[in-house]
Amino acid sequence: MRLKSLKLSGFKSFANPTTFTFKHDITAIVGPNGCGKSNVIDAIRWVLGETSAKQLRGGAMSDVIFAGVEGRAGKSLASVELTFEHTQDESTGIRHALNLYHELTLRRQVTKEGKSDYYINGQKVRRRDVVDVFLGTGLGARSYAVIEQGMIGRIVDSSPMQLREFIEEAAGVSRYQARRAETEKQLNETKDNLARLNDLQGELKKQHKTLIRQAESAKKYQALNDELFELNKNDLLKRIFEAWQYLEAKKQDKDKSAQILHELEQAVGKAKKELDVHSAKLAEANWLKDDARDNYHNARMKEQTAEHNYYSLNQEIASCEDKIARLTELKAQSEASIVENQQSIDEIDKELGQISPDVTEGALKLTALQDELTQAQGVFNTAKQQVSELTQKKNDLENTHKLATAQKNRLLTSHERVTKKYQELINKHENKEQNHDKEQDEIKSLTNHIVTLNLAIDELSDDDDRQVFDEKSRQVKALQDELSALEKRHASMMGEYDTLHKLVHKPKHAPSADDDGTDDDTDNSGADTKSCVDGIALPQLDLLKDSIKLTRDGEKYADVLDKFLGFWLDARVLDGERDFSLLPLINHLPTAMDGGKRSHDDKKDKKKDGKKAKHKGETSGLSAHERLPSMVLYTAPNFRQSSDKLIPLTALIKSPTLALWQGVYLLDVDIQTLDEKGFDKLVTAWADELAQGVLILTKTGWIIGSFGVVHVSALGQGVLSERAEHAKRLDELEERLGQIESELDDKQRSLKAMMSELDVLRVAQEERHAKHSELTHSLHESKAKLVKLEHQISQDKLIWENFNSQKISLSDELSELDGELRLMDDEIRRSMTALDEHLPILQVAQNTLNVLSVSVDELSGKVRQMTQDRQELTLKQTTLTQNKAHATRLLELSHENVAKADAETKELIAQSVAMSERLPVLEDAFEQAKAETAELKVQSEEHEAVAKTLVIMQGKLEENLANAHAKFAAAQASIANAHADVAVGESRLADLGEQMLGMNEQFNLPSTLADFRASTPVFADNSSRIEQIKADIEKLGAVNLAAAAELAELEERVSPLDEQVADITDSMKKLQDAIRAIDDKTKQLFLGMLKAVNDEMNALFAKVFGGGQASLTLIDDESLPKADKWRAGLVLMAQPKGKKNSRLAVLSGGEKTLTALSLIFAIFKQHPAPFCVLDEVDAPLDDANVGRFTSLIHELSDSVQFIFISHNKLAMQAAHELKGITMPTAGISSLVTVDLEEAEKYLEPRE
Repeated sequence: MRLKSLKLSGFKSFANPTTFTFKHDITAIVGPNGCGKSNVIDAIRWVLGETSAKQLRGGAMSDVIFAGVEGRAGKSLASVELTFEHTQDESTGIRHALNLYHELTLRRQVTKEGKSDYYINGQKVRRRDVVDVFLGTGLGARSYAVIEQGMIGRIVDSSPMQLREFIEEAAGVSRYQARRAETEKQLNETKDNLARLNDLQGELKKQHKTLIRQAESAKKYQALNDELFELNKNDLLKRIFEAWQYLEAKKQDKDKSAQILHELEQAVGKAKKELDVHSAKLAEANWLKDDARDNYHNARMKEQTAEHNYYSLNQEIASCEDKIARLTELKAQSEASIVENQQSIDEIDKELGQISPDVTEGALKLTALQDELTQAQGVFNTAKQQVSELTQKKNDLENTHKLATAQKNRLLTSHERVTKKYQELINKHENKEQNHDKEQDEIKSLTNHIVTLNLAIDELSDDDDRQVFDEKSRQVKALQDELSALEKRHASMMGEYDTLHKLVHKPKHAPSADDDGTDDDTDNSGADTKSCVDGIALPQLDLLKDSIKLTRDGEKYADVLDKFLGFWLDARVLDGERDFSLLPLINHLPTAMDGGKRSHDDKKDKKKDGKKAKHKGETSGLSAHERLPSMVLYTAPNFRQSSDKLIPLTALIKSPTLALWQGVYLLDVDIQTLDEKGFDKLVTAWADELAQGVLILTKTGWIIGSFGVVHVSALGQGVLSERAEHAKRLDELEERLGQIESELDDKQRSLKAMMSELDVLRVAQEERHAKHSELTHSLHESKAKLVKLEHQISQDKLIWENFNSQKISLSDELSELDGELRLMDDEIRRSMTALDEHLPILQVAQNTLNVLSVSVDELSGKVRQMTQDRQELTLKQTTLTQNKAHATRLLELSHENVAKADAETKELIAQSVAMSERLPVLEDAFEQAKAETAELKVQSEEHEAVAKTLVIMQGKLEENLANAHAKFAAAQASIANAHADVAVGESRLADLGEQMLGMNEQFNLPSTLADFRASTPVFADNSSRIEQIKADIEKLGAVNLAAAAELAELEERVSPLDEQVADITDSMKKLQDAIRAIDDKTKQLFLGMLKAVNDEMNALFAKVFGGGQASLTLIDDESLPKADKWRAGLVLMAQPKGKKNSRLAVLSGGEKTLTALSLIFAIFKQHPAPFCVLDEVDAPLDDANVGRFTSLIHELSDSVQFIFISHNKLAMQAAHELKGITMPTAGISSLVTVDLEEAEKYLEPRE
């Protein structure tokens, strides 16, 4: 397998689509710094699955996308594609289900959002699939086959485990590690399955004992429940009599409350009239009060304005007087300043007259001294130039002597080196003659061994077995995909099934038989707990909406029944005589059950309260349209004509069987729209014809009975319609789940059988492949040795041919060096003589220069002193002139200030006189405003007192009216309560009658009430017996009536579990054996590869260093047991020739690079990757070591394709093809390709 091409589009600086084709074994990528060469390495690592942006020299993965430059917009997508050829090769190809052809194309692309997609041969795959494809090939994002810039140096700092990963990848251990991880995962899952089965077995055994006990309790419960039913029937008749007495008493209370309400209504009207009369008087008084208050406020504003004007004028007069005083003071200060400045000017003029003659005399003396200094400096400079020339001549003579001496030393060194080289050449030639015969014998032996190995490899090659294995792998993969899809569908359906099952089959509230009621974690506020009142345990009651079930016909009308049963769906269902006997206690304790929820009767009575319209004489005075303004009204056909369309409610509800359903019918006829009168007429006609207790329910939500009509559309909960839909969907899911589970079982059995066959094939193929790899490795070693020996012999021939010419050349070179040494000795003697003659002349010139230097220094000091004195006089003269100008300006300003102060003073005096004349007028206006304000204040206070008196009286009248309203409201509430009590009594009596009808179909409520009016009945007290039966039932606890059926079902489930446990245990043993086999194979491959790499690295190291040794050794990890010591990390040691054995960190840069290359190339010799990419690894090497580096590449290029980046000309010469990276436009890389072999053919004719 080899790399065919690399395509980049929008990746970093490669904005344009660029294709690198690799036709030769050695390709060099060259170009200036910063043109994008290293981006090629980044692209290869990125497409092989690199996920760290930092490793790609970026901050985020989206940074690999071309960002744009000036004049060129950025890209939204980056793509890199690698194409491999000969991927089906037996020894170096890829063994994976995705490698279906002789070429494999891997592509990765990323968007601005950082999302990466991978494709193999155009098929979208996961990153994990990419890693799996290249496992064992030596290729990967961070494998030893891609050496980025600086990575050679980082090998020195690699941790022991990182070095170990190189050897594991070369040994092909990564494939086995992946299989081991997968097998270990299967083992853990199998252990979990076994634990779940053991738990399930224990749970089923506990349930078996419990169900036996529950079946016995169910028989006792049934006998006691039958007796309790009869006693409860008698007790229910007694409760009907008590309810009738309660209803009659409440009707009398209602009549008394109506009379009281009428009287209080008259009292409220009288109090309201008195309040209206007084309110008019209070409004008039408030108007007068507000008017007087406004007048007072206006007068107060006028007073404040006059006061402000008066005091403001006083302040302005005082301000003028202050300004006049300040101006007078300023004038006096300016006059004093005039006298003082005039005196300063006179004194400055006198001092300037004294300084001027001294300044003129000093200037003349300074000019004479400067002329004398100039002449002395000219003589000094001439002498200095002469000394400089003599010194330069002396230095030249000394340099000549030094150069001659150095040249002599170099000639001596060269003479020694040539002599030594001459002797080494003689010794080396003698050794080569002795080794030549041995090499010839070894070549013959290796040739015979290679022929034997080729025959053995041909025998192991069997394409048929591999095709069988690949076909079986594809079948397993397809079956696994189908199984995974089925499991996902099964899990999705099971989730939906569990949700619907909880909604349709709500759990009962009765505790299990083995629950002793002592669980401290039980929530006592929920519906599953029992309540206790006065020492009596209340029964646990189911909600009607949880227990109700519809017939098949009833499901058609689920929406209508939702509306009608909205009154009772949240009510509790009393089941059996035991529950009915406790109904009076539950009715009087609405918070005793279910965390404060009202009991069955109270909740139903409350919902009915206010919703029934009164029929005829009991109507509230509102028509049907006024009572239900938001309802849509409909008509119905004649009642008698529609009697065949009436469906009894008992035919629509399957369970529970309640007296509530008796006498209720559904009218299965559409109703047309009526006006208000037509609707009232219809209701009245039907109500007259219906017997008491009979209800007719229309499909649009109207309930019609002898009491009138009521609409319940707003009460629908949608419970029954939703349950019908859920039940239908649940049946569909059960059927589909059964089919999927059957299909899953079949496919799992098939997969298990195919996996067993595949394991057998895999083991056989891996054994054959291991033996094939071993023979191939041995073949490559033999060929390499043969090539090495042949190359060595050819080198020996060249050395033999060149020996004589080198010997003569070295002899001539020694003779030339002897002649040059004699010439150098003569030159040294001549330079020493000339230097001795020149030194006395230089000494005389230096003494003369020193005398002239002292004279020039003295004259310079005098000039500096005289210049300083003249500058001080000039500075003093300038200062006095400036002071005189400043004093003159101050004098002028003082005269201006005096004139300005006189003018402002006259103006302020005139303003002060005018304001004093206005002051008396403003004072009179202020006094007059004060008097007017006081008079209006008295009037406002009088009106306010009158208004307060009226407000107090208004409050008393409002209080009287509020008291009357309160009494009236209380009376209204009382009569409303009376109406509610009567409605509750009627409803309760009707409910009890329906319950009795459910227990006794011959029962008639009207005739029974007539008997009560005729004579008061006497009822026997059965409470003691009822309590005894309830106590017996309570002792039984919660009874599972389905225990017998559940017991039989449980016994059928227990028997298959033992077989499953045995199968899982056997699977665990097989998986553990497989892991041990993988570990043994991994250890064998790793240690074998470590030994082979060590041997090869040691040989390469000695070759590039001319001796020495290097090794990879296992560290002594004390945390590992003795049997696992081979799992420890590795340490790289190196000992160049003439140095101690040490870690790479203490070696020089070049030594580190050569040692790391020895390791990498040793790995390649044992396990060649398809290609090797090197980025400037030769940077730290000198020319000699670059030659060794290129010779290693040539040696390995037969089995490995090399692509390297370099700036070194020697390295470029080793390549067969040059890929030039240029950047003609800033930020955009371009490719130029040069085939060196083609170039040579082109140049030969021209030469």
